[in-house]
Amino acid sequence: MSQQIYTVIIVLKYIIAGAFLLYTCKLDLKERRVPNRVWKYMILSLIPFEILEFLNYGYFEFIFGAIQFILVFALAYGLYYIGAYGGADAKALMTLSVTFPIYPSLVVSGLSIPLLNSGFGIFAFSTLSNSVVSAPALILILFIRNILKEGFRGLKGSLLYYFIGYRVSANSIPKFHNLLEYVDERGNLVRVKRGVEPDDEMIKLLKKAHKHRKVKKVWVTPGLPFLIFITAGFFISVFVGDLIYELIALFIS
Repeated sequence: MSQQIYTVIIVLKYIIAGAFLLYTCKLDLKERRVPNRVWKYMILSLIPFEILEFLNYGYFEFIFGAIQFILVFALAYGLYYIGAYGGADAKALMTLSVTFPIYPSLVVSGLSIPLLNSGFGIFAFSTLSNSVVSAPALILILFIRNILKEGFRGLKGSLLYYFIGYRVSANSIPKFHNLLEYVDERGNLVRVKRGVEPDDEMIKLLKKAHKHRKVKKVWVTPGLPFLIFITAGFFISVFVGDLIYELIALFIS
């Protein structure tokens, strides 16, 4: 197989896999569940390209692909079993281990992709590794968003909230968000450091306070599914490489 054909195959795999992962993020955000059929369709869509890629593999690549699948499957299921994340997250990693048995390495217009490294050669593992690194980036994104929208005047007394949440109308609490501020039975505004999952009574009191113009907005923190960070880790793995592997290499060099 020529390098040009191989490049086209890998690029198409990246596009298809990325599109499926973005779609699963949308489902997870909206419904907090991803049907099993989505992962099946993802595998079926990528299998033809996988077969073409296999034609370019040797004995070592076959053995390595099988071993990495066993390792990723065990790790993904183990993390799910101990409650580190949900079933969709485990299935995402397992699907990536099937569809990317070897960490792809491309040269496009003289530029090597990924830019830094291919980690330990296990694409699904690098995706998980990068997802852990990308999760804290949400803190910075929220902080920048709040600075732009709320300004600096609200920093005093709400510094923590600038990093972990944002303000919404007390009359309309978004789905899958926890409260950093709520109204108690006496009508007082209560502030907490860790998000509290709102119940019907809390929502009722907030709407009542909003109606009487006692509370206009409250701070909430989004309960984002880890699948979003896995998807971010996927794109980092595609274009950059394994960030933790790079850090380790820098420290031991």
